[in-house]
Amino acid sequence: MTTLSPPARKTLIACVFVASVVGAAFGVYGLNVEMAVVWLIVASVSGLYLLKLRAESRGRLERRSE
Repeated sequence: MTTLSPPARKTLIACVFVASVVGAAFGVYGLNVEMAVVWLIVASVSGLYLLKLRAESRGRLERRSE
């Protein structure tokens, strides 16, 4: 398994976040509750992961040895 560099990982997760917010907007616009909820869950998880990456980069969170 290959590992991504931190900037590439952050960019990928940011793209997932933006895509999920757009997907949720389409779900709300189309009055499709299931689609909106799924995309909002994806946006929430990716947003939390972005916050984790930010805390790690600022030294506020210890990295686990993997």
